[in-house]
Amino acid sequence: MSYAEDIIKQSIKDNKLDKSRARRKYVEKLLNYYTGTDTEEYIAGKYGNYFDAASFNEVPAYSMNLTKKFIDKKSRIYTLSPNRDLGNKSATNEYSELTKLKDLRMKHVERMTNLLDTPAVRIIWQDEEDKSMLDHRLVYYYDAYFSPQNPYEPHAIIYPILNPTADVSYTSPMLCAYWDDSVNIIYDDNGNIIEEHENPYGTLPFVFPRSMEQIDDFYGEGAMDVVNVNEHVNILMTELMLGLRFQMFGQSWASGVYEDQPIARVGSDKLINLPVDGRFGIESPGGDPHKVLEIAKGMIEMLAVSKHMYVTFDSNQDRPSSGLALRIKDFEFVEDYKDDIETWRSFESSLYKKEKIIAEKNGRNLPSVESFSIDFKEPEYPRAISEQIQKDDWELANGLITLEEILKRNNSDLSLEKARKIIKKNKKAIEPLKEEEDNGIDNAR
Repeated sequence: MSYAEDIIKQSIKDNKLDKSRARRKYVEKLLNYYTGTDTEEYIAGKYGNYFDAASFNEVPAYSMNLTKKFIDKKSRIYTLSPNRDLGNKSATNEYSELTKLKDLRMKHVERMTNLLDTPAVRIIWQDEEDKSMLDHRLVYYYDAYFSPQNPYEPHAIIYPILNPTADVSYTSPMLCAYWDDSVNIIYDDNGNIIEEHENPYGTLPFVFPRSMEQIDDFYGEGAMDVVNVNEHVNILMTELMLGLRFQMFGQSWASGVYEDQPIARVGSDKLINLPVDGRFGIESPGGDPHKVLEIAKGMIEMLAVSKHMYVTFDSNQDRPSSGLALRIKDFEFVEDYKDDIETWRSFESSLYKKEKIIAEKNGRNLPSVESFSIDFKEPEYPRAISEQIQKDDWELANGLITLEEILKRNNSDLSLEKARKIIKKNKKAIEPLKEEEDNGIDNAR
């Protein structure tokens, strides 16, 4: 039996262990709260029992997607596409064309890294109609295997490539993929090998980003603190909705009525027929809905503080703030951003190292890893038009920016080449007007 087969057999055994199942459920919960999928199941369903399921015959479970809000807010590194440079213009342009979807993919990678902490990014070589491309796809559920010599970097990985569905008529087995430095194997959930291929790259075509340094486990904790607050708010607001549903106008009660005597549903347009000495009343609710709302807001604000963010529920704060004011409020978050840049710069370097190996095995040579550099752009804060004009003029005068970059900033869909053509066309159109203006001034003199 080969080394790969040993790991596969061990993986099948591991999948039956609580730790492996718990890890999958953990990741699943993080993803569900980010996407807003079946979150009510965590407060009254198969994952949680905070409420009687019958309660939701009266009101639906409250579901607020705080998780996506916080994760997307945290993920600002790839908000603006970084500039990647390979030492010369020709190589840089070739690489940009080869990885044209990279910026789009990296936005999602950053968000999922902040959510899960340790996803796996697979680098895929694609050939389509005379066009070659390096693509990047995330693997959310996987088991990593390590050598005793290096417990920080996996030397083998297993992940599902076909998940079972809830459809009872679905009979196809779940398929898994195994990779190590020498082989790629596809097998079913019984360990039967379906396909086996040599790994042509001699290395795992995966890179493992993380939002924080490894401490005592390869897998990070992810944003479970955000999910927990999200869940608490959902529970609290569901409780509030149920309370309002049953007690907003008080709780009806009656005495002196026989147990087997049906009582019609109370309403302002209905008469209640009571027996002699029977009594009817409405008890006012004792709870304060406003306090419940304040508790929910407090939870969200404390979470924001822990993440170096700020939120406000004050309607008087809706007026836009200046860029300076926002930067002052965002000071700690800006410091976190600078730290994150170094983390993602290291990730991009590791990613390029694997991209180079994969590209070369497919006949495309890329410059050395040492020639690769990346320049991340800091997020822009809003400025007054006059402030922006002054900044642009100063940067143009000092060679810090070009007209093409200014135009591209205002229209991100433009390439620099397209922006250059537009500027050239506009200058050509303006020249006759400037000549007429200059001639008019001369004639006036």
